[in-house]
Amino acid sequence: MNKVELEKTTLTVTDLAELAKKGPVILTRNGKPLAAVKDLSGSDWESISLANNPRFLALIEESRRSYREHGGIGIEEIRRELGLPAKRRRPSQTKRNGKDKGRKA
Repeated sequence: MNKVELEKTTLTVTDLAELAKKGPVILTRNGKPLAAVKDLSGSDWESISLANNPRFLALIEESRRSYREHGGIGIEEIRRELGLPAKRRRPSQTKRNGKDKGRKA
């Protein structure tokens, strides 16, 4: 994370965008955080919009709270009800490398 003091910087917006590729850039005024610049390469407009939409975030939080308090239907049950195949799990890293934690060489 980089901090940039607005009172002292000569960086351009392009410079800030390049700096953000290395990690978040916090812009400060009088030593206090004012704004953040984050690299969004590889993101799509819909994801960015939803991640910053207070109504959507509140809806997600309410759904999570309800699930914690009342439970819900698991994804595997939904897949079964819809006649969809079970999601295949990826093998663990140790199995992909041909190693087994419990085995000794």
